[in-house]
Amino acid sequence: MNQWPPDDDDVVDELPAPPRKEISPADRELLELAAHALGAVQFEEIEGEGCAILHFADGSKAHGWNPLQFGDDTFNLAVDLRIKPSWPFQNEVHADDSYGDVHVEQRVDDGDVKAATHRAIVRAAAEIGKQRS
Repeated sequence: MNQWPPDDDDVVDELPAPPRKEISPADRELLELAAHALGAVQFEEIEGEGCAILHFADGSKAHGWNPLQFGDDTFNLAVDLRIKPSWPFQNEVHADDSYGDVHVEQRVDDGDVKAATHRAIVRAAAEIGKQRS
């Protein structure tokens, strides 16, 4: 039990809310096409979170999905669609599907090879999504 009465100095303020994140229109188009390649029938952006919910025909959902940001989503996208990244040059990432139908080259900006790899995989998935439309 607290033996002193509370005063204004003991009151804890709420933590500030995390900054809101939005998906840019260009990234949204890539993500929607990549989601289509996975078999999603609906792409629902979660407002302010920078990610989406994917709805599938069987009623299942994938929550908080954004392979441009989250490595596990990128890895699963690459495995599910059999996309292989490679790094033939220091400033470029390539992504190819196993069937030889898709080849994407992504420039590495600001030395961020991981971000370029995420984007190359998503772009390759988007190309697969276009072919399946």
